[in-house]
Amino acid sequence: MEQNYLPLFRKYRPQSFKDIVGQESLVKALSNAIELNRIANAYLFCGPRGTGKTSSARILAKSLNCEHGPTLEPCQKCASCVDITNATGLDVIEIDAASNRGIQDAKDLIAQVQYAPINGKYKIFIIDEVHMLSNDAFNALLKTFEEPPKNVIFILATTEPHKVLETIVSRCQRFDLRRITTDDIIKRLREISDLENIKITDDALFTIAKNVSGGLRDSLALLDQVSILGVKEEIDKDLIEELLGKINFDTLLNLLKNIYDENIELSLTCVDEIYAKGNEPRNLAENFIEFLRNVILTINSKDIENITKFTTLVKADIEKINACNFDKDKIIKILNTLIEYYKEIKVSTNPYLWMELASIACARLDLKENKVIQKVISNEQIKPQTQNAKAIALNIQAPIQKEEIKPIHHKIKEEKQPEIKIEEQKQTTQEIQPQTPISEDISSKQDSAEIWSNIVSSIPSLPTRAFYSGVAKLITIDNKVIKLGFLNENVLQGAKSPSRYSLLENAINSKYQGFSVEFSLIDDNTKVIEVKPKLTQPKPQMNIPQPTQNPIKQEELKEQTQDEEKEQTSPSEKRHFSPQVQEMIEQFNGRIID
Repeated sequence: MEQNYLPLFRKYRPQSFKDIVGQESLVKALSNAIELNRIANAYLFCGPRGTGKTSSARILAKSLNCEHGPTLEPCQKCASCVDITNATGLDVIEIDAASNRGIQDAKDLIAQVQYAPINGKYKIFIIDEVHMLSNDAFNALLKTFEEPPKNVIFILATTEPHKVLETIVSRCQRFDLRRITTDDIIKRLREISDLENIKITDDALFTIAKNVSGGLRDSLALLDQVSILGVKEEIDKDLIEELLGKINFDTLLNLLKNIYDENIELSLTCVDEIYAKGNEPRNLAENFIEFLRNVILTINSKDIENITKFTTLVKADIEKINACNFDKDKIIKILNTLIEYYKEIKVSTNPYLWMELASIACARLDLKENKVIQKVISNEQIKPQTQNAKAIALNIQAPIQKEEIKPIHHKIKEEKQPEIKIEEQKQTTQEIQPQTPISEDISSKQDSAEIWSNIVSSIPSLPTRAFYSGVAKLITIDNKVIKLGFLNENVLQGAKSPSRYSLLENAINSKYQGFSVEFSLIDDNTKVIEVKPKLTQPKPQMNIPQPTQNPIKQEELKEQTQDEEKEQTSPSEKRHFSPQVQEMIEQFNGRIID
């Protein structure tokens, strides 16, 4: 390699406005300003990396300080143009804000501003990455930016304009440079490749342009990297993808075919071969997710130009995908499954294992079964208890039925109505006396439902009452034996817990002496007795006149009411919460139990 060798992005750096690629609005605005001799005191160039911010600043400086200037076409031969090209000029000073970001650096800059230009007409300061300046440095430069000395121009460049103080931005003419389009990058790369005698295919140039995020400098750097190989042999797309760390199209397509055909062995073989070539599992997952996204866009679009615009696929790749006749729904399902496993691949200490599990999970998708499950769950003709049983069997959370929540809500309100509750208990005592023996042969379902309703309503704990009224199913009451059924083992064990069972046993003994209870599992075909929970009438609202001039008595009345409510609450329900918070907690617990 020659000693004076320059990288391509430096060798072919724009030297005049006509060389700037993809920034027509900026070129037009600056050209008009030069022609009309309306040069601002400060400019701010914003945009992503490699889009021409610093190059545009240098070209503007050349156009202003050229011997024949101000001009739109600098001569590139005078002392001023040569010094700016080599970044050695005394009148055009480039400052790296990342290395000179303090208040003292700002003071030194202000001191240099006072000197007049030596060779050119203007003294120009180009501050690159200006967002790195500290707030103190920004504030120190405010007055200088607003009213600089005559023939002094500031050109600021940054990739993060949101970090620049608004007071600085308001004193500058701001120009936002956009990302360079793929077509413009390909055109420029082809020109340089022909000048440098680099043998490279159009697909390879397209791959470079699609993977540099709109930065021309990055594309030239990558072209420079592969230019050595292009002297003797032609550079193809696969070589570019390998240099970029991407897995080639044919490998990913082969992996997708094996997964789509539910061939687990070949899928794992493909994953192992990709891993053996040095690709990390995270890199494989990211490439495969991007590939699936491109496949979905290809399936949903018939216009090849739109597909190539929004993806990294070329025409030959699109034809291969269309020949496979992939099902759109299944590809989307594979993508969703892979994304879920990608979350584990990123943080796992054994990402290769998770990548294997991801390929297995993607290869064993059963769309038909999922559709059947959704149809069963959404069927309105299924009874609520049957729907819950099927949801539990399928390990799917069943939707909470409003009919089940409603009685719990009313029972919670009972605790705030001690007077009505006492009247209800008196009526119940008159209807069924605890001392009155009950016939051992109870054949009427209505009587059994009435007995069970009385027992449940006498349970003092609201969560326990909600549990036995909403989850437990009454089968029969025969010979003083209350048989209750539950849909699964977990709920059955919850019913047998000492805390719940003791409250249920006390409620039974308080209502019907000599009765016992038995628990068992039931299925959808088991006949149960429907029990309608007893609901109390809501407490009538009383219009109590509010005192207007004696707040002390009003406070005493409020405290007395709270004390009465605490006395009516059973010891088992006392908590360190306010009544409103306690009501919300108990209602929430009831829903979880249901």
